[in-house]
Amino acid sequence: MKGATQGQSPLEILKEELSDHPGRANAVLRHLVACTIVILLSMSLQVPLLSISLVLVFFVTQSSVALTRMLGMLFIVSTTLAVGLALLLLKFTFDYPLLRIGAASLVFFVSVFFMRTCRLSPLFFVIALVTIYIQSQVDLNNNPEALTRVCLWAWVAIVYPTVVTVAVNSVLLPAPPPPSGDAARAPKPPLLVADAFENPAYLQFAFKTLLAALLCYLLYTAVDWPGIHTAMLTCLITAMPSLEKTLHKGLLRVLGCLVGSALALLCMVWVIPQIDSIVGLLLMSLPVLGLAAWVSAGSPRSSYAGIQIVFCFALALLADFAPMTNLSEIRDRLVGILLGVIVTVLIHVGLWPESEKA
Repeated sequence: MKGATQGQSPLEILKEELSDHPGRANAVLRHLVACTIVILLSMSLQVPLLSISLVLVFFVTQSSVALTRMLGMLFIVSTTLAVGLALLLLKFTFDYPLLRIGAASLVFFVSVFFMRTCRLSPLFFVIALVTIYIQSQVDLNNNPEALTRVCLWAWVAIVYPTVVTVAVNSVLLPAPPPPSGDAARAPKPPLLVADAFENPAYLQFAFKTLLAALLCYLLYTAVDWPGIHTAMLTCLITAMPSLEKTLHKGLLRVLGCLVGSALALLCMVWVIPQIDSIVGLLLMSLPVLGLAAWVSAGSPRSSYAGIQIVFCFALALLADFAPMTNLSEIRDRLVGILLGVIVTVLIHVGLWPESEKA
C-alpha cells in the first residue's frame, strides 16, 4: 500500500481511487437496488434506524455471492445473539447502572478479543456493536418497555436489510468461474489464530478499545450531550491491529463523515423544502448513495469512506419519517466521530502501541 502511493500527489491518489475498474459498475447497481428496496420498505412500514439498515447493505454486499451469503448469515446470527444477550442483561441489571455497565463492558471486551483472534470476526464485531449501541440507548429510555422495543427494532433494522441484500446480490451478481481442483482441496484455516491465548497483544487491544469507549461514554454523559454517542461506536469501528491502520481508518471515517454531512446540509437547505413524497426522497437520496457505492466499491485503501458517506447522510436526513430540518443532527454526528477518533488514537498511542510491521 505504501509503495503504491509513494511519489503520488493527493490528486493523483484520488483520481486512481475513483477510476473505473471491472465490476465496479455492477457493484454500484447492486448497492442502489438494495438501498432502494430498503428505503421503500422502511419508509412505508415505518421501520426505524434506516441509517443502520443502509449501512448494512454496504457491509453485506461483497464481490461474490458465496461471500455475501456467508457474511449475511453471520450478521443475522450475531445480531440475534447480541439482542438476546442485551435483553437478558437488561432484565437483571436495568436498575443497577454500575452492574449494567460492568456486564456490558465484559461482553464488549470478550467480543473485541475474539474479533481480533477468531476467523468469524464479523460475528463478534456485530455483537460488540449492538451491545455498545444498546448501552447508549439506556440513558435515553428510562422505560423498560420502550427500551425493549428499541432492542427488537434494532434486530429488525439489521436482519431484514441483510436478507434483502443477499437476495439482490444473488440475482444481480455474475456467476463466478468454477474453482480449480487445488482451490477446492485447499485446507481451511483454523478457527483461532495460533497464539490467541499466548500473545498479550490481543488482550491489550481489547482493553484499549474498551477503555476508549468507556472514556467517550464518561465524557458525553458528564457534559449531558447524548447526541454525540456515536463517539462510542467510533472507538470500536476505528480500532485496528496497528497504530498506522487505526489512523488510516480514523481519517477515512472523518473524511467520509465530512462529505456525507456536507451533502446532507446541501439537501436540507435546497432540496428538502421542494419534496413531498417518497419518490422525491428517492430522487434526492439515490445520487448520494450512488456516490457512496462507487467509493465503497473501490480499493481497501479508500472503500470505508463510502460507508461513512451513506451513514452520515442517512443519519442526518433519513432518521425520521418526516422531512428533517434540524442542523444539530449533523453537528452532533461530526462532534461524536471526531471525539471517538481522537480518543482512540490517543489511547492506541499511549498504551502498548502496535506497529504495522509487528
